[in-house]
Amino acid sequence: MYGGFPAEAEPDGAVFGPHHFYLGVLLILLVCWIFHDADDETGPWGIAGLTFLSVFWFALTWPYYPEVGAAGVLASLGVATFAAMRPRWWRYGVVPQTALLLGLFVAWDDALSHAFGWWTPLDSLWARYLHPYVSDPYVPEEVRLPEGVRLPAEVRLPFDLKALVAEQVGRALAVVPL
Repeated sequence: MYGGFPAEAEPDGAVFGPHHFYLGVLLILLVCWIFHDADDETGPWGIAGLTFLSVFWFALTWPYYPEVGAAGVLASLGVATFAAMRPRWWRYGVVPQTALLLGLFVAWDDALSHAFGWWTPLDSLWARYLHPYVSDPYVPEEVRLPEGVRLPAEVRLPFDLKALVAEQVGRALAVVPL
């Protein structure tokens, strides 16, 4: 913890870790890419540019200048949110608007969590449901395939599948900031 604004000097101690901020950004950019009209010069370039700018503030500025990086992320996401409310998005229908706003919600959730130290809805979901499941995975003693499904003779399963899966899950979780 950093103690002021922002609440963390570097988000989770690793800006290139698996933050859900990046998932929100990817959804925003995907919606902008899908609904880009080559004949329309205005396009969703404002939202896409602001989203890229928020990634710049989050990943490349926040670790070195925490106050500036956090403020930049919040400002660029704020302007992108206002841009998403423009009537331009109304003509595409409810699904693209919802996907765009969902991406903004996910990005906002992580940014607010790291900037202010607030316990956000997606952090609660992670802590209550997902983290206990992935931190203590159930691995069956033996592999059972559905009836009628057979592996080719040249395919060999590892000798100790339980140890292999437990080792790989441990390695995967080692990169997740807890």
